[in-house]
Order: sequence, then C-alpha cells, then structure tokens
Amino acid sequence: MTVSELFKKRTGYYYRQLGKYLKYVFNDHFVIALLILLGAVGFTYSNYLETVEPDALLPRLILFAFIIIVIKTGGIRTLIQPADGIYLLPLEKKIGPVMRKNLIYSLIFSIFSAFLMAFLTAPLVLVLNQSEEQASVIWIATVLIAKTADTLLSYYSFKLNKAEKENKVRLMTNSALFSIVFMTLFYSLLIGFLLSLALMFLLGMYILDSDKKTIWNWERLIDSEQKRVQAIYKIINLFVETPYGNNKVKRMKPLDAFINLFDRRTDLHSYYISRVFFRQTSFSGLYIRLTVIGAVILALNSSTWLSVLISLLFMYLIGFQLLPLKQLLDKTVYFKLYPVKDTDKIKAIQKLISKVLLITAILFSLASYSGGMDSIIVLAANLLFVYGFVRFYIPKRLG
Repeated sequence: MTVSELFKKRTGYYYRQLGKYLKYVFNDHFVIALLILLGAVGFTYSNYLETVEPDALLPRLILFAFIIIVIKTGGIRTLIQPADGIYLLPLEKKIGPVMRKNLIYSLIFSIFSAFLMAFLTAPLVLVLNQSEEQASVIWIATVLIAKTADTLLSYYSFKLNKAEKENKVRLMTNSALFSIVFMTLFYSLLIGFLLSLALMFLLGMYILDSDKKTIWNWERLIDSEQKRVQAIYKIINLFVETPYGNNKVKRMKPLDAFINLFDRRTDLHSYYISRVFFRQTSFSGLYIRLTVIGAVILALNSSTWLSVLISLLFMYLIGFQLLPLKQLLDKTVYFKLYPVKDTDKIKAIQKLISKVLLITAILFSLASYSGGMDSIIVLAANLLFVYGFVRFYIPKRLG
C-alpha cells in the first residue's frame, strides 16, 4: 500500500466516523431549534443595524474581536497518527504531496467559512464606514486573504523545527493580521485590503522558498491533528457519547458554595449528580456558554415576543443537553450496587435541571429588561416552561 492509498483510506474512515455521530447531533429537535435561533438572530441583527451610528466605537471593537476569532480558528486536516512519526519517517519525502492535498482541502473549507462570516458582517461594516455596497467586496476579500495567510502560516509551522524561528515568524504574521483588521475597521477598507495583499505575497514567497529545504516536524504534525480531532469530538460529545471524548473532571473548589445550593446531602443521587454537573466541563461549560450567548442576544434584542421566543429556545437547548446526565447515573458502578429505583435517578435530575433553568430564567429576564414589562413577560414565560419541561417532558423522555 502506497502512502497516497493509506491516507485515502484514512480519509474515508474519518468521514464515515464523523457521519456516524453527526446524525445524532443534527436530530429533529436540534435542527428545528437551530432554524428558529438563526431566524431570531437574523431579525435581531437587522434591527440592530438600524440603530448603529457611523462613529460608534463598540461595534467596531466587537467586530474586530469576532473577525480575529474567525481568522485564528481552525487548522489543517493532516490525518497524521502518533505511530506515523516512526513508521512513515523513512517515507518522509512522499508525505509532501499528501500534505499539499490536505492544505488545499483546508484552504477550501476555511475560505468558505471565512466568506460566510465576512458576508454576514458586511452590512455592519458598510454602516460603520458609510460606504456603498461595492465596498463589501473589498471587506470580504480582505477577510479571505487574511484567513488564507493564517492557514498558510499553520502549514508552514509543520516544517519549523526551531522554536525561536517559529516564534519570530508567528509573531510577525499575527501582528500583521491584527494590524490589517484594525486598519480595515478603524481607518480605511482600501488600506486594509492593500496590506493584506502585501502580507499574502511576502508570506507566500517565504513559504515557497522554505518548502524546498525544510523537513517535517513530526511532533507538531501529530499534536496538531490530535488537538483538531479532540476539538471536533468535544462538541459532538455534548450531544452523544463517543470514544474520542476527553472531558476533564476538575476539583473547582470555588464552586463548592454553589454545589451546596443544589445539594443538601439528603439524597444520594443529588449529591453525585450535582458534583458531576459542576466539575465535568462537558456539562458546566455547555451551560455557561449557552447562558452567556442567550443573554447577549436578548440584551441586543428590542422585540418582546422575540425575546420570549429566544429565551424559551435557549432554555430548551440547555435542558435538553443536560438529559444525558441520566446515562452517567446508569453507568456508574455505585448505583448498580445500591438497591435504588430508576425513578430516584429521574427525580434527582429533575431537581438539578429545575434549579439550573430557574437561574437561567432569572438571568434571561434581566438581560431582556428595557424599561418596560419585557423582563416580567419573559420571566413568566420561562417559569411556565420550566414547570412543563421538568414536570412532564423529563419523566416522559427518561422514563
């Protein structure tokens, strides 16, 4: 089997595994919720554009941070495994064509995602710069070039074996990327575009020259692929359990006070499940992220009934994603030894989710406050949802 055939086989296996788990992620409930969320966010965004002043500083800062995240997020799919550092080392010269194919694939994927984000943010850029619609082409092109440069930098890092040289090149390129986005948003779209072209030309020439005489850094190839795969399956593990997850359990001593609010040590299941929720990042991290995102969207929204819809959607997503706690109880050996009933586990989960959702309901109502009755209406709708979700949906779903 040639190196090309080996990686072709790995590519097929990689996508089969992803497809196997993604069908559980994009289930009917999640797709419907996602469509509603996208519609709500789009409506809120369009209303927000009408209130933006051309000289506003905050929208520029938020857009700057968002675009930097878009540019720096992602990596190159290499499909390199830990054992390759030993068994494929003698065939290192034949890895080049495979890596170039991976670079092209990663460029296509990263450029598409960057184009989507740049296209969605183009209306805000036009409002801030009081430009005509043709200027959006310059904005999109600048973001795409910056994203391409960052992807090429990631590819080039696989051939850097000296830490000092890598840090120097990475610092210079990242500084240039930050400067380009800053100049584009705060000074001139045209200047930012010209700077991005200059960076792309210089970085491209430097990489082409280094590509001929530098060997692969196998440790970096392996480490990069491991982190990329873990990042993908970390998201998938929020929806379905996979053998690729690497969730961490931490002590988190500062959260002991919050744990005491959720557990009075009167119930075995509540004692265990409350600590799992706070200390396992797959649950507590999910809750924090969804709560913060929902609160930010509600704070930017001005429609009462849309706020109700958004808050209910995020409340459902939070509650639904916490239901796998029941699987943890079922698989824990201690509860297989104790003579406990399955209904006790469900009641413990009902307690935890009800308290979590009540806190979220209060936070969402505060975030939606705009001087009228908005927050009261949102709070009433959320409390009604918590009662129905905990009292009827959870027993039916887990029973």
